[in-house]
Amino acid sequence: MISAIILAAGEASRMGRLKQLLPWGESTILGTVINNIQESELDGQVRVVLGAESERIKAELSDYNCQFLTNPDYTRGMFSSVMTGIKDLSQNTTGLLFMLADQPLVTTDIYNQLINYFKKEEPLLLVPSYNQRRGHPLIISAELIPEIYKLREDGVPEGGLRALLDKYEDEIEYYNLDQEGVIIDLDYYEDYQKYYSDHHS
Repeated sequence: MISAIILAAGEASRMGRLKQLLPWGESTILGTVINNIQESELDGQVRVVLGAESERIKAELSDYNCQFLTNPDYTRGMFSSVMTGIKDLSQNTTGLLFMLADQPLVTTDIYNQLINYFKKEEPLLLVPSYNQRRGHPLIISAELIPEIYKLREDGVPEGGLRALLDKYEDEIEYYNLDQEGVIIDLDYYEDYQKYYSDHHS
């Protein structure tokens, strides 16, 4: 069983406003990410880790049938949200799909391709790439969960799971895609405006 963990706790300081709730299609940026995952062949839980303005986001997305978790330490960076997301996982979890809240361009089809490949090949780490650049979502074997805890014991690493990817670089299987969406995150308002108009014209 693969469970999804959507890292949505950030303050979006570079965007200058709460980007999770900016409009996207029929929904919001985060709502679209949740929706695209829920429509995929994912067979486990969808967990959304919130931090900044969590109550407001939760209220806005209350129609979505997913589990909202609040990371009290979200200001300490993305790794703290990873730790919140992996707490109390079901024993049946074989893989964890990690996704960022600001990548609405990743389609349900992309999730399906990665999920099916992971189930068939059972790599330790599966990372989509576009033009030799690593993207999201990444899927990690549940075997590596103890390693994530070990990273924390060595001091909270910078960024999300980069330290894990560096440590297991030789084990990563790359899934090459020709869809740029896997590397596009909406950090700045200009990015949002550009990709919004590209995909809503």
